[in-house]
Amino acid sequence: MRQNIFAIAAFTVLLPLGAAYGQPMVQSQEGIALENQILQLQQQVQQMQSGGGSSGGSALGGSSAPAPVAQSSGAPPDASVVTNLLTQVSQLQSQVQELRGKVDTLQNQMNTQNASMQKEIDDLKFQMANGSAAAAPGAASGAVTPQNAPQSLNAPASDAPAPVTAPAAVAVAPKVALRNAQAALAKHNYAVAEQNARGILATAKNSPEGYQAQYILAQSLYGEGKSQDAAIAFDDAYNRAHTGPNAPGALLGLANSLTAIHQASAACDTLASLNSQFPDPPKGMAPAIAAASHRARCN
Repeated sequence: MRQNIFAIAAFTVLLPLGAAYGQPMVQSQEGIALENQILQLQQQVQQMQSGGGSSGGSALGGSSAPAPVAQSSGAPPDASVVTNLLTQVSQLQSQVQELRGKVDTLQNQMNTQNASMQKEIDDLKFQMANGSAAAAPGAASGAVTPQNAPQSLNAPASDAPAPVTAPAAVAVAPKVALRNAQAALAKHNYAVAEQNARGILATAKNSPEGYQAQYILAQSLYGEGKSQDAAIAFDDAYNRAHTGPNAPGALLGLANSLTAIHQASAACDTLASLNSQFPDPPKGMAPAIAAASHRARCN
C-alpha cells in the first residue's frame, strides 16, 4: 500500500506537469529533449502504479500482499525511486523555464530594435516633408527679379524666348523600361535609371517590374548623391517585401543613406536588424555590411 501511495503521489505531481507541457514549448533541440525526458518519467511512474496495483491482494480472494521489508531508513523499497523521479522532474521544469526566459528576452530585444529603427525613419520622413514645404515659399520669393538687375532680365515676358522643354517621355512597356533601367544603372547612368524606374512605378507599381523598379530607384538616387530621397526609397523597397530578394540590399542601402545624412544611430540600428534577419546574407554582401558598420562607427 505504501508503494502505491508513493506512486500515486508521483503521478499526481507529474500529471499537471505533463498537461502544462502539452502547450506550445520552446522549439529547440534542448526543449524537445526535455519533453522526451518528461514523457519517459511519466511512463515510469505509470508502470510503477500498475505494478503496485497488481501486487496487492484481493479481499475476495482472501490473500493479502506481504508487508514490505523495511530498510534501515524505514522507507519502502521503491521510495527512493519515486524521490529521484520527482527531483528529476523539478530539475527539468527549471530548465524549461530558463529556456523560455531566454527566448522571451531575445524576442523583446528584437521588437525594441525594430520599433526604434522604424521610429527614427518616420521622424526622418517627417523632417524631410516639413523641410520641403518650408523651402517652397522661399523658392517662390526667390523667383522675383531684383530691382537692380540688368535691363535684359527685366524685359517683358512676351519678348523673352520660349523656354526649352524636355521632350515628353514615350510610354514604354514595364519589362522594356526595367531592362533599360538595369542597363543604365550598370553603367552608372543614374539619371536615366531613375527616369525609367519612375516610369515603371507610375504605370505598374504593383507588378513584379514595379518591385524591381523601387529598388533601382533607391540605388539611382543614392548614386546621384540624393541621400535623403534614397533613404526613403530604400525604406519603401524594404517594406514592399520584408523577406524578398531585395530586402537585404534595401536595408544595407538604407543604412548607407542614413550614414550619409549623419544619422549614424539609425544606421547602426538598421544594420543590427539586417544581421538579425539575414544572418547569412547574399554572396558578396558581407564585406559591404562590414564597411557600412565601420562608416557608421557601430559598436
